[in-house]
Amino acid sequence: MTSLDIAVLDAEQRQSLVAVRSLGRAGLRVGAFGSARWAPAYASRWSAISGLVPECSRPAELVDALLAIADAHGPLVLLPTTDGTIEALRARRAELERRVVVALAPERALEIAVDKSKTLALAAELGIAAPRTVEIEDLEDVEAAGAEVGFPAVVKPVRSWVEGEAGGARLTSSLVVDASEGRAAAGAAIGAGGAVILQQWVTGAREAVSLIYAGGRVRARFAQVAERMFPSLGGSSVLRESIAPPPELLDAAERLVGAVGLEGYSEVEFRRDSSGCPHLMEINPRLSASVEVAVRAGVDFPALLYAWATGEEVPDANWYRRGLRMRWLGGDLRWLRETLLRPGRPELVPAGRAVAIFARDFLRPAAYDYVSLSDPRPVLLATAGFGLRAIDRVVRKQPLEGRSSP
Repeated sequence: MTSLDIAVLDAEQRQSLVAVRSLGRAGLRVGAFGSARWAPAYASRWSAISGLVPECSRPAELVDALLAIADAHGPLVLLPTTDGTIEALRARRAELERRVVVALAPERALEIAVDKSKTLALAAELGIAAPRTVEIEDLEDVEAAGAEVGFPAVVKPVRSWVEGEAGGARLTSSLVVDASEGRAAAGAAIGAGGAVILQQWVTGAREAVSLIYAGGRVRARFAQVAERMFPSLGGSSVLRESIAPPPELLDAAERLVGAVGLEGYSEVEFRRDSSGCPHLMEINPRLSASVEVAVRAGVDFPALLYAWATGEEVPDANWYRRGLRMRWLGGDLRWLRETLLRPGRPELVPAGRAVAIFARDFLRPAAYDYVSLSDPRPVLLATAGFGLRAIDRVVRKQPLEGRSSP
């Protein structure tokens, strides 16, 4: 059986392909494992082996499969990259870590990072600005909460991944324009087993600071700004650009991560209000979908995360190229479709402007997710999968979705 240095999970995700390529280039033996039959990371030249594992909505089966992989291939490290897989691993972390290192922060830190209410409470103690927020315990609370926060507002799940009667599910944020929409969005989240908050809608640019925190200090720093996202509210960045770390964001992110004790990788997200003041949105204690812009700009977060997980000395990595733009074309097509099909929504730009923006960006220099001349097969697989799903959904008249696209 092929022996491995690291098993990268969630192979259908963009960040997992980035990790496979990064770690493979570093000379490590990398395995790519996911729940999708056609995942771009499987096709990478750097993937020594690949395989299917159960979905994270079936956590017990997933962990059993990972234990079998640990026995068969002996990886030093397991690297999860999605909220659902992280929660599955946390449930049996002690059992897993008797055989393999799980590249996650300590449990006490994760418990704060994955819970927006706890994150915001700590931010308030540290004097870090955040949007006005009211917890929703009952649907009848929505109207009063809206009066305090103001509409439009954002209904957010306290935790992005929840376990309900029907299994695990990922919850997303929704912009609501009145109490009626608020009750509907909150009811859907509560019905799935989640807790929710109603939060002030902060309309400015989304900026993110990514860090490696190890040995009580920050070892690597990177900042980016998202020009657009899919879904347009709080989704994955479709077009992003590396920027110099804004001092006020960097200070807030480093103080927050230090107070949490969030070892390893984290991405701290902010949005600016109309006066330019940054407000904390959330912490992601995992490799983010946008991490490729950091790697291409010069901060190799997957390699740094592996060094931290294996107890090696983590080198400082603070220089990187500013102004590097990256585009997720599959997500951009979804963004355009969302914009055209939902005219008049406050979180979306007008249709004519959206078409102009989408076309204009083909003329502006940018790198593209999945695309690598030295590793071309993943983008071919992703393109084929995207096309087949698009045809299938047109035939069945279903929304264009899917987890892996160019």
